[in-house]
Amino acid sequence: MGNLYLCLDLGVILFPFLLSFDKKVHYVSDWPKVALAMLLVGSAFIIHDYYFTEIGVWGFTPEFLTGFYLLNLPIEEVLFFVVVPFACLFIHQCVEAYAKQYKFKTFNFIFYCLMACYALFVLAFGMGKMYSWMVSIAAIITLVFLFLKRTNYPYLPVAFTLSMIPFFLMNGVLTGALTADPVVWYDNTQNLSMRWGTIPVEDVLYSFVLIGANIAIFKKLQNK
Repeated sequence: MGNLYLCLDLGVILFPFLLSFDKKVHYVSDWPKVALAMLLVGSAFIIHDYYFTEIGVWGFTPEFLTGFYLLNLPIEEVLFFVVVPFACLFIHQCVEAYAKQYKFKTFNFIFYCLMACYALFVLAFGMGKMYSWMVSIAAIITLVFLFLKRTNYPYLPVAFTLSMIPFFLMNGVLTGALTADPVVWYDNTQNLSMRWGTIPVEDVLYSFVLIGANIAIFKKLQNK
């Protein structure tokens, strides 16, 4: 079980990597811009993760890790900010390539409204709780930016929604759906103690900020 988190990382990136050479999407040609977007966004998230791990908002169970660390973060957690954006940007590019004839205007409007309600709910009931408060603020800022620029990212809401399938699978395992102890544990005094199964409700917003920021920066680089 000492490589469980690493196996999850590899599982997430495997199929997007293998399918990157698809002739219609040809994701491999986007890899340099994907790498730059991941570096810019991932650096900020790693600093954030370092701080939250340092103060005990969350932590990691050593028996599920390889034992290699960058500062206080398991190398698997650092890789998380590579494999997840890589896979989600691949999903986004597939949606753009295969659904170009659709604009998803109604879907996108409903998506942003629901996400805004979700973030405001977590903010309202999470005052004084570090994880709830910070992730809801970050999500609201991201939502405002993406909504105002929504015509530039017409496939982002659909791509994010589709990414929730692997998100719930991977995060479910990380938070203890299949193991007696979670790979990633949380201090429940710093969140709402509400779960989607074993997954803190805040993690959906965390994922939205991570994926939304990567897509926004990637598309900015792509359009230059």
